Amino acid sequence: MRAKALWARLAELADEDAAAYTAFLAERSDTTRERIIAVPLEIAECAEETAELAERVRAQLRTAVVGDAEAARELARTASRVARRLAEMNG
Repeated sequence: MRAKALWARLAELADEDAAAYTAFLAERSDTTRERIIAVPLEIAECAEETAELAERVRAQLRTAVVGDAEAARELARTASRVARRLAEMNG
């Protein structure tokens, strides 16, 4: 299922982001800077896909859980915006 794959990848990216930033603080090189930009951008892409998935699910729902799908969509959109902004600031 794609939702589980996204969840797993985002969990990995959280660790990769921490490692990339730690490496950048230890050695401020072009290589480490590239990584602190690339990882948040991948987080943003995964979050955007998560938002799209939540919207597709929401469109199929007719019950009280529609609000949960809407909340998931908005949280994912916000995560994407924040990750893109962090990548921009790291650049």
